[in-house]
Amino acid sequence: MWLETPRLILREFQVDDCQNLAPILASSNVMKFSSTGPLSISQTKEKIEEFIASYTKYGFGKWAVILKETGTIIGYCGLAVETLDGRDVTELGYRLDEPFWRQGLATEAASATLKYSSNDLKISDIIGIVAPENIASVRVLQKIGMRRDRQTTFQGFNVDIYRE
Repeated sequence: MWLETPRLILREFQVDDCQNLAPILASSNVMKFSSTGPLSISQTKEKIEEFIASYTKYGFGKWAVILKETGTIIGYCGLAVETLDGRDVTELGYRLDEPFWRQGLATEAASATLKYSSNDLKISDIIGIVAPENIASVRVLQKIGMRRDRQTTFQGFNVDIYRE
């Protein structure tokens, strides 16, 4: 899987991407709204292995977000199957390294992912799960056309659910 936007490339993760993703997921600012908090190198490796397993199981997963200009992995964006309120849902998620915030890159990646998911994967019901206080993430979801649907609890946290 390979997606291209004006500034980004989204591609499937490989195990050896761990060295590039680990510093990003170890950041307390990047992981501020994650239920896990910052991740160790071994936890990042496990996460990448989960992404790779998802490609096989579902035909999609979280993808490496690469800045075209430098060829550097700056985070991830993609889909995951999560259990929410007792049923499986397809969730759009993204995380970018802090130097790449406030440049529209998360919106660019999320928009391309949503378009690919709808047009190519034929997935019609994709949600966003976001902490209400994560204003930047809320804005990304709104910019790609998602609207707040409801509030619920996910992994022990109060979250808002967004959908198209």
